[in-house]
Amino acid sequence: MELSAFDLDDTLIRGNCSAGFCRYLHKQKVLPASVIWLSLFYSIRHRFFGMSLTELHESVFEKVLRGKPLEMLEKYVDTFVKDYVNGSLYMPAFARLKKAQQLGHYTMILSNSPSFLVQRFAKALGVNAYYATEYTLDEQNRFMKIRRILEGKDKAEQIKKIAKKLGVFWEKIHAYSDSVLDLEFLKVAGNPTAVNPDRKLREISLQNQWSII
Repeated sequence: MELSAFDLDDTLIRGNCSAGFCRYLHKQKVLPASVIWLSLFYSIRHRFFGMSLTELHESVFEKVLRGKPLEMLEKYVDTFVKDYVNGSLYMPAFARLKKAQQLGHYTMILSNSPSFLVQRFAKALGVNAYYATEYTLDEQNRFMKIRRILEGKDKAEQIKKIAKKLGVFWEKIHAYSDSVLDLEFLKVAGNPTAVNPDRKLREISLQNQWSII
């Protein structure tokens, strides 16, 4: 048995699915334009000005998700994911996923995007399991708070748990990501691959002679 685990945003797909979903909801007149600009503002702060992943998620949650009913969003998710998968797959990474599936690997998606989105991508791509950022809902099934943000260290722990459960050895684990934030996740794999890596991850990959696609 071998295990292949993939990040989602900027790895299996081009771009960020959460940002894409916000834009889609705006087009459907569910979200105002101000939400799109705020999400972009926070994303830029995270990417270039040191805003942590936790701060990014908390800020976007407050502006976009808190108090909204899950059902309202879910009725748009399937159409969005279908369109996004059709137009935004990053084919070199997707080819690795398909090859792994053909070889009988246990395949996973691990993403810090919302679970209600990642679940649909996991189903569309036919993976065995997924793990993502999760939320707590109130009695009316409205988003109340963030339960867990899936960061690189959390991805690493999930890989170790699944590998132990399946009896998969370190040298039979394959991991794919674009970001240095997933460094711990990549390090638990005997076969780490950087996918269009950011500058820091590219440097580390070259130093360690990791595969780069």
